Amino acid sequence: MVRAGGDAGGVDRGGPGAAVARLRAGLPAAWAGGLGEALWLFATLRVAFSLFALLASYLGGLPAPCAGGEPAPVLRATGRAFRLLGVWQRWDACWYEQIAATGYDPGGPAVAFFPLYPLLMRAASLPLAGNLTLGGLAVSGAAYIAAMTGLYRLVRRDFDDPVARRAILYLSIFPTAFFLFAPFTEALFLALAVWSLHTARRGAWGWAALIGFLAGLTRAQGALLALPLAWECLRWWREQGRPWPRRIPVGLVPLLPPCGFLLFNAYSKIHAGWTGAEALQAWGFHYRMPWTAISLSWRHIRARGDAIEALNLALLALFTVALVAGLRRLPVSYTLYAAPQLLLIGSRELYFSPLMSSSRYVLVLFPVFILLALLGRHRRLHYSWLILSSLLLGFLFYAFLSGPFVA
Repeated sequence: MVRAGGDAGGVDRGGPGAAVARLRAGLPAAWAGGLGEALWLFATLRVAFSLFALLASYLGGLPAPCAGGEPAPVLRATGRAFRLLGVWQRWDACWYEQIAATGYDPGGPAVAFFPLYPLLMRAASLPLAGNLTLGGLAVSGAAYIAAMTGLYRLVRRDFDDPVARRAILYLSIFPTAFFLFAPFTEALFLALAVWSLHTARRGAWGWAALIGFLAGLTRAQGALLALPLAWECLRWWREQGRPWPRRIPVGLVPLLPPCGFLLFNAYSKIHAGWTGAEALQAWGFHYRMPWTAISLSWRHIRARGDAIEALNLALLALFTVALVAGLRRLPVSYTLYAAPQLLLIGSRELYFSPLMSSSRYVLVLFPVFILLALLGRHRRLHYSWLILSSLLLGFLFYAFLSGPFVA
């Protein structure tokens, strides 16, 4: 991939851009390699989300933690603890906290949730007086910083600094980006996916295998990392021209993400009596052909006027068009990462609405944000996206805080 140039946000030798470039050149490599941008975004958004939640809680009307039929909250937050922590205890976060506190119950539906995130949540809570909610927020925060740093470096490898900065900015203010900060798996899975591909593209196969295995223990979609990792193996073989015996260890790397997925399903079958997929079916989760799922979604929107489902369908269409239109602009492994997940997202029928949670699931499809960042070279498109995305982010975050199922 040829690095793109001529960006409107590039460096002007005689202007302030030159001073910024000199400043960045003098920073430690880790800081200048995306860590600084990631920390700045994290601090800004963490404060913004906390202030927004505080204001919403003082205005009143927010439901108690885990008030939607999920397991009882481990943190029974009231007062200031509710405004800072309890407001994040919604939906999946409650299940992860229960797993972190008590593990998987035999025959229970919690096996639909993979184990790495609650395990890290439990570990992070130990130095935090056992506060699992705070532990989950700490894990998500650290994972967000890791994800944005890795994505910055991955994008800069194929494009340039301005595109990399826009990519992490666009992803961070996406309408459902608050899930990257909540006790959900989005930030952790994104970090593992990005770093698995980044290390594979650098030829660090041991790290790629380990990180891919952990991704398979985080979400079912982690198993699909086998496809982009297999492509990177083929690319490496062609470039290195290694003899066959030396190819075998590298060829095993794509098997690690499915191994993580299969290992947990074997455990859940033995311990709980059913796999995560079987648990999801008991919750009304079904796979349909994509055109059937989309038709059901459209009929649901027309019948109920469901704005959240309309957003799910619109974002699914946007990501599909962007990925097809940008096939030639992205490395093949990026497409192999995003396309299978997008197909799965558009092939589901769930109990609340046919495409339930699609707007959250597309959040981890970082190749589409790279394509948006390339379009962001046009100043009007850049600011239009920032304004529209920020407005939708505020709307959905308030909906998340106030109780209705968002994603």
